[in-house]
Amino acid sequence: MNCDQHMTNEGAFVRVPAFVDLHVHFREPGFPEKETIASGARAAAAGGYRAVCMMPNTRPVIDSVETLLAVDWLGREANVTGVSVLAAAAMTMGQAGDRLTGLAAMDVAGTRCKTLTGHGVCGVSEDGKTLENPYLMEEICRQAARLGLALMDHAEPEVETIRRDIALAQRTGARIHIQHVSLAESVRLLREAKAAGALVTCETAPHYIALTSEALREMGANAKMNPPLASEDDRLALIEGLRDGTIDCIATDHAPHEAAAKEGPAWQAANGIVGLETAFPVCYTVLVRGGYLTLDDLVCLMAIRPAEIIGLPPPGDLEDPAGSYVLLDLETEYEIDKNTFRSKGRNTPFHGMSVYGRVMQTVIDNRVVYAATMNPATTLRST
Repeated sequence: MNCDQHMTNEGAFVRVPAFVDLHVHFREPGFPEKETIASGARAAAAGGYRAVCMMPNTRPVIDSVETLLAVDWLGREANVTGVSVLAAAAMTMGQAGDRLTGLAAMDVAGTRCKTLTGHGVCGVSEDGKTLENPYLMEEICRQAARLGLALMDHAEPEVETIRRDIALAQRTGARIHIQHVSLAESVRLLREAKAAGALVTCETAPHYIALTSEALREMGANAKMNPPLASEDDRLALIEGLRDGTIDCIATDHAPHEAAAKEGPAWQAANGIVGLETAFPVCYTVLVRGGYLTLDDLVCLMAIRPAEIIGLPPPGDLEDPAGSYVLLDLETEYEIDKNTFRSKGRNTPFHGMSVYGRVMQTVIDNRVVYAATMNPATTLRST
């Protein structure tokens, strides 16, 4: 991976551009007991993020200008955190799969996203499911291509849907972004498609590069997500995809649930884990300290490339006092503690994991929106 230098030293810490997450679920409206936009934005600030793309599978679904503007208003209220909450539009009304949304009308809506990117929505997605109707899927691809929007697709079943999406990108000219890639075969297909010039991008998530299906047996429902964790061969293939540029970025698929939704046998529990507050330390520990990537590679995957995919302006020069950046402690080992999360969700497989890469401070537009408080009980040692 070739990335320009995107970091400076600041005393004991390293300063890097603030991150961008293309894939979060903030549950509001509809499920505030799981997460509100405000609590999700606080979690994002604590994780070092300046902007997040909120998926449309709320209740009601983000399938109309009215709902989009209501969600945008909640995001602006939450902007006391400094984090820009950008909404994706659903592909079909109510995500029922039988009637397309008014994407063009949502694209011109006066949202925070419109101000930042020129588009009323950050993309279009049926996240939580795959739009199976081939005629509607091709039409929404053509609409997204005309508008210049990324089509963010939840590929399920993964390999078969990726094959379909590659063909659609080639046929319609749509920029198709594959969400939460988890399998080695998917990486192979996307690598070949990119070499052939297809307009496809993709993301994977920290849990797919840090864990395998063994975690589900060990941790139960807190390691249950969709797509499920896979094999060690798949995990290593994802890392190689990050190394060679096949995988464009890392997104969290932050999916908070109340405790009751994760109780009982894993097969009965809800899918999904929280990820905003653990993403950087998990990725830094596994990928950079593990010797697979440089710090600058990781910053490119978490801050630079995702912003490019949705047309978000860069965070500004790191020396610019009006910029947006994160201060990181890369030298002190500590344990992840779910009880300190700003998110309402505690559903994580990473509780108790020893990591490096603590987010010490998040600054957005020259304003400190998060500052860590050191907890000596969780600090193991300094290298």
